[in-house]
Amino acid sequence: MGYAQNNFGSLHSNYMPTNSVFVNPSSILDAKVWLDINVVGAGSYVNNDLVYLEDQNWMGLARDARRGTLNIDENDLQYNQSRNKYHAYNRNFVHTLAAVWSQGDFAAGLSTGVRSYTDVRGVPDYVAQFIENGVADYVVQHDVNYQMERLRVASSQFGEIKGTFAYTFRKNRQDMFMAGISISKFFPIAGGGANIYDVDFLVDNDSLISYNDFVVDAMYTPEPQFNTGNGWGFDLGFTYQRMMGEASTYYPNSARFGCRDNSYKYKIGVSLMDLGSIKFPEDQVLYAGYNFSNFDWEQYQDAEPNEDNAVDLYAQQENNIQQGEVRQPNKMSLPTFFSAQFDYNAWASRIYINATWIQGIPAGRRTFGVRHANSLSVTPRYESPWIGFSIPLSLYEYRYPQMGAALRLGPLTLGTDKLWSWITNANLYGADVYVHLKIPILYNPKCKGRFQPSHGLNRGPGKKWKNCEAYD
Repeated sequence: MGYAQNNFGSLHSNYMPTNSVFVNPSSILDAKVWLDINVVGAGSYVNNDLVYLEDQNWMGLARDARRGTLNIDENDLQYNQSRNKYHAYNRNFVHTLAAVWSQGDFAAGLSTGVRSYTDVRGVPDYVAQFIENGVADYVVQHDVNYQMERLRVASSQFGEIKGTFAYTFRKNRQDMFMAGISISKFFPIAGGGANIYDVDFLVDNDSLISYNDFVVDAMYTPEPQFNTGNGWGFDLGFTYQRMMGEASTYYPNSARFGCRDNSYKYKIGVSLMDLGSIKFPEDQVLYAGYNFSNFDWEQYQDAEPNEDNAVDLYAQQENNIQQGEVRQPNKMSLPTFFSAQFDYNAWASRIYINATWIQGIPAGRRTFGVRHANSLSVTPRYESPWIGFSIPLSLYEYRYPQMGAALRLGPLTLGTDKLWSWITNANLYGADVYVHLKIPILYNPKCKGRFQPSHGLNRGPGKKWKNCEAYD
């Protein structure tokens, strides 16, 4: 259950509502399974546009690691120094026991798990050069004045319990209108962030940096631990479905009106996800708010962070290091995003084409928090009760093309949003993989073996239907 970048290959399946709830809580209505039980799921996504491994693939690297012949060190890392701004993004998840029930006009779900995000944005090109070549030794960039603005670094890890409720609030002819809400209780584990508002500086030489202005806030939790403190989030979603048969007498997965089955021709959804924040206990957070000018940092090349407090490097320049732009340094906003989805039933309720837009909403200026990655995706897929296959095509951050694949065989799903990085040699800027193990209960016990097609509906060639005796 859950998603790595977004698990586009399994995110929209009608047979996996424990996944689709993470893009739109109303999507769990009219699921093709009566009860979807998630046993365990896990995945990881990482991407950046600066550092890469040249001419490699992850299958080959995994094979070398298994044989004990893998030998990669820092000399194998290459740097792309052709951009003005750089970023890095990572998301990991482990989702444990969860379930979604869908019957008639109602659906509900409950899920548990752990999520982790790291996000770095706005890294200027000269910083990328310093990352590759060092500061003290890269004399080409000495005696140059630099200005850094709007650079954000954030990382957060937290446990989650999510409850979801969805309701079909209107049916008219072939139209169905559905809404859903999720409420999440979060349990903060660890976090850190830095908001760089304005740093104006000069690298004089290999031992002196002169700061004209330095306006920065930074925080972190030095000892990760599971907290039962504050942290709440909300998801809101709406879905419209254009049905192939009459909607007013259709009750999915229900014995009402004869266990009839109906499929949508297309559906349109909009949602606002992960609206909220996590909050660490104040005594677990180390914070520094800096706003000073005209400071010469001598022998910077020999400076080492304080092991007990890594953010107090310039503490002597501040009268009150506990005051800065951020008013609640122990609070981190969630990776909020807006999404719009379109799903088209292309053939016999077996082949679908999905298009999804995801727009991350950044944290406010005076807040620490991760920004969710932006994306556009188009995903053709085949799905049946026990087999599913999809090939998602996506634009990560609207500019980096990705091709993925996902395969569902019974209870097991395996997928990736970055297929080529696994099977073909290329420059590896990141990786993605996810897996789900589920127990799908397809039919309401009262409906098993009693399905009827709705008027004008074709579930596919060769499908036999058994009339419900109560509505013969």
